[in-house]
Amino acid sequence: MNKFKQFLILSFLFFTFSANATNSLQDLSGREISFADLKGKWVFINYWASWCETCLLEIPELNRFYEENKSKNIEVFAVNFDALPVNKIQRLIKKYDIRYPSLKNDPREFLNLGDISGVPVTFVFNPEGQLTDALYGGQSAENLKQALAVNF
Repeated sequence: MNKFKQFLILSFLFFTFSANATNSLQDLSGREISFADLKGKWVFINYWASWCETCLLEIPELNRFYEENKSKNIEVFAVNFDALPVNKIQRLIKKYDIRYPSLKNDPREFLNLGDISGVPVTFVFNPEGQLTDALYGGQSAENLKQALAVNF
């Protein structure tokens, strides 16, 4: 996808956490994660599926990125594209050794992400809560670091 088209899509998808302060993310244990708590942090939301080979190949990279940055102002969340029941997602998390938090419900509607037609895709939100990038295809820890540098 060319840069201009990406720019237009990202401009269309522009969103701030503060605009949706009444909404929150929920992890698999039911813990609510408010957008106010995410203010000041970079947030990466990765959509994946167990049938997607590229998704599975990027899990170790996302784990590495998460482990290297979890003490910084960076959050990484997984969202199962297939919206499986929690018990099935938990089994897949264990099977594929996903170490970053997984979300129970798909936040694409209240994040105004539009239709997601393929995975993997990782959405990047800056510390002000603005969507700054949509990274399609498999990512490496290095690519994710570069997304921070480019959008900083």
